[in-house]
Amino acid sequence: MARKKRDTSKKRRSIVDAAIRAFQEEGYDNTSMDRIAEVAGASKRTVYNHFSSKEVLFEAVVEEFMNEASALKAIPYDPEAGLEAQLTEFATTKVTLLEDPAWVGLMKVGLGVFARDPDLAKRTMAQAEEGEDHLALWLAAATEDGRLQVRRPSMAAQVFWAMVSGAIFWPQALQGPMDPDLVQAIIDELVRVFLAGYSTA
Repeated sequence: MARKKRDTSKKRRSIVDAAIRAFQEEGYDNTSMDRIAEVAGASKRTVYNHFSSKEVLFEAVVEEFMNEASALKAIPYDPEAGLEAQLTEFATTKVTLLEDPAWVGLMKVGLGVFARDPDLAKRTMAQAEEGEDHLALWLAAATEDGRLQVRRPSMAAQVFWAMVSGAIFWPQALQGPMDPDLVQAIIDELVRVFLAGYSTA
């Protein structure tokens, strides 16, 4: 029984990987379950045994990428390290996602899908916000340690990510890479402004 479970998990993995490739190369609308089965080297029946529809499979793909992004931002609070350095790591990690062609390709495909399916967009945003809890926990820990004064860590985390996304992430995602020195300068400035708002001084 345990062997069967492992094999099933492996097949699901191959289907998700095939879907990522197909969605990137052919777009969401032009990708069929038949095509995904072909890329995965699986039967159409096997694909449907794991995912009831293309929409469900796409959600699984988005969920996987969101989980990966969340894992990258699972940065623990370090009482011995500078606050600026730790927040810079959070910001840099989000920007680093743009170095993954698969992530960028899926994001561009997703924008079109989300525009047509507001419910999927809402579910995805809710999941993304769950991923930001790492920063909220970090802010709460820094407050507990007496180094910051953050009354609402979750809201503060949303503000921080909005600053990073608006100034760096989306401009690069939609328009192409920015000068690395400029990116670093913007990160330094937004970290400075953010910390000034929650300083204990």
